[in-house]
Amino acid sequence: MKTKIFITTILSCLLLFSCSKQTTLPVSLTWEMGQNGIKPGVCEQTFYIKNTGKTELNANWVIYFNQISTSSSIPDDSAALVVERISSTYFKMYPTANYKSIAPNETFKFTYLSKGAVIKESSAPEGVYIVFTDENGKEQSPQNIAIVINPFTKDYQWTRPNTREIPYPDGNYMYEQNAFFQNPIELTETDIFPSIKKITKSEGTSLFTKNIKIENDSEFANEAELLKEKLSSLFGCTISENGETTIKLTHPNGNLDDITDSYRMNISDNVFEISAGQAKGVFYGCQTLMQIVGNFENLPAQISNMYIVDYPDTDHRGMMLDVARNFTSKENILKLLDILSFYKISVFHFHISDDEAWRIEIPGLEELTTVGSRRGHTLDERECLYPAFSWGWDASDKNTLANGYYTRNDFIEILKFAEKRHIKVIPEIDMPGHSRAAIKAMNARYFKHIETDKTKAEEYLLEDFADTSKYISAQNFTDNVINVAMPSAYRFVEKVINEIDKMYTDAGLKLEIFHLGGDEVPHGSWEGSALCTDFMTAHNMTEIRELKDYFMEQVLEMFKKRDIQFAAWQEVVLFRNGNPNPKFSDSNILSYCWNTQPAWNGDEIPYNLANAGYPIIFCNVTNFYLDMSYNKHQNEPGLFWGGFVNEFISFDVLPYDIYKSVRRDLSGNPIDINEVSKTKIPLSKDAYNQIKGLQGIFWAETLRSFEQLERNLFPKMFGLIERAWNMTPEWSLTQDNS
Repeated sequence: MKTKIFITTILSCLLLFSCSKQTTLPVSLTWEMGQNGIKPGVCEQTFYIKNTGKTELNANWVIYFNQISTSSSIPDDSAALVVERISSTYFKMYPTANYKSIAPNETFKFTYLSKGAVIKESSAPEGVYIVFTDENGKEQSPQNIAIVINPFTKDYQWTRPNTREIPYPDGNYMYEQNAFFQNPIELTETDIFPSIKKITKSEGTSLFTKNIKIENDSEFANEAELLKEKLSSLFGCTISENGETTIKLTHPNGNLDDITDSYRMNISDNVFEISAGQAKGVFYGCQTLMQIVGNFENLPAQISNMYIVDYPDTDHRGMMLDVARNFTSKENILKLLDILSFYKISVFHFHISDDEAWRIEIPGLEELTTVGSRRGHTLDERECLYPAFSWGWDASDKNTLANGYYTRNDFIEILKFAEKRHIKVIPEIDMPGHSRAAIKAMNARYFKHIETDKTKAEEYLLEDFADTSKYISAQNFTDNVINVAMPSAYRFVEKVINEIDKMYTDAGLKLEIFHLGGDEVPHGSWEGSALCTDFMTAHNMTEIRELKDYFMEQVLEMFKKRDIQFAAWQEVVLFRNGNPNPKFSDSNILSYCWNTQPAWNGDEIPYNLANAGYPIIFCNVTNFYLDMSYNKHQNEPGLFWGGFVNEFISFDVLPYDIYKSVRRDLSGNPIDINEVSKTKIPLSKDAYNQIKGLQGIFWAETLRSFEQLERNLFPKMFGLIERAWNMTPEWSLTQDNS
């Protein structure tokens, strides 16, 4: 018996050793940035491929990777390798006929040229994996490669020639930026975010202890419960009927302003009374109280007796999070909502679909999540989408930000959690552009059913397989636009709206606003589709862009019959020349104005729209795109196409004098903000009411963890928090705003 066990153990060890030998990766990879602008619009990059195995590395492999800000290798007949774009940021590198096998321990250097520029180490290749083929040409299992990125140590690796660049953040530059803070500023107990409108202090102080009594009117039970939870978790307070400190949540004795979110706070005789006409106002008063208490190091604290009058200048104080590019768990969403509510953010714009993934369960369209929420190695995208960004080949890996979605129950839980904290959730399903995940998922559904049920296969199809249109989107996709001439496209939209609407109903809420995206439909879309050509003829259309208008008009009707407001990015209501499209002037489409970059002549668009009667939300790329890199340093992650956004710039926004919100151009040169407005389109006095609010934006292409999200939101977001509550700061009323 012992002999049997011994033999079995030996065989097991040999098997394990054999398996480990087979799965040892016989190659290592290093990448190095070369020179930007080595030719006009062209950069140089180098891969070092080392054979770490014991046999020659033959031409039986393909290396796949993702990279932002660059393109395929420029054709070179003598090159041993080719870098070829598969889709957007997804590339493959493979041997040509010029390739010679790499001997064991030998390193092969491959330098190539590509269009574009790389000035950040975070724009280096990532999500790298290799696929070998056997002697019959059959693919073997993919294997991840831990690529080494050589540091950027040369100026030419993070600069672009013949381009005026924003200053590099060296020590001298940062010292100059921070020089303002050499003069200490005395903070008071009421210095919080957002700032309080009016404070009247009186004699004496009140004691705030850890022993609290809470009294509340019955309709403020939710606010009282949340307050108890925070006092306990943040300050270690005990809530009892015998509290030394009393907090009252009440209706006002007299009439309160007709501002629904306003509140009053009276502090006197160890009693902290918060009064408001609505629960939302009481909630905001509670957040103010907790921030004031938080300004003291320890409890008990002596807090000045005072009377506070406070209210927001706008109802829409929003934050958008993109979870399509890289996923964020339900638990993290709840954590984020709790943080946002602490600073009185009132809207969470939930970007839950895009080209790279679909993140919400839609009953009856299971492929949207079984295929559209997963990314991995695939040749036909029948089971998952192509890899993107940092996460490699494994579509079953639940520990990456590539894969994941919110179940119907998850979404309902998020809605309820947000509602308790007085945050309105606005879902965004981006269509007809930015729709690649949906298109590929419905293609997978088609191929699954076409042999057995043609009607079911075509019921929600979004792509015309005979379409030969040639286009490339802003993110370098060539297949991300829904064919709006297909009746199945409208069945799909109606189905999605219906199912999301039901989730709100089941959460006990009304779906008030639905964001349809509508941005960045690339030029050339639909031009090669006979279906679209026939559709245009049948509907007396003369321009391709009328197809998009038609699509929006149909969706607008779907929203109207459900009493849902249509929201979209600014492109939906604009012609290509930037002028408002009168077709939608009476539609009440809520337009999210992101392009406020003077260099692109985009800064006049918001006022153009508002003056034409369109309700708008300011979500300025120049100030509120919080995913933009803090600065130009090569180690600082983030994108920079719209400029650099730091913790100061977000404070500069003046919604009623928007041209003063940008103080430096894209090259870092100062802008005279006291002169800039004089040559621009002014905001009509009648259009002030069309500015419905302000919103921060976080696109997730460069997101790699929830901790990184928190780092990018704070402290940048404090400017948004402040300006959304107080849209006209005192300093903006002086002649010199510099």
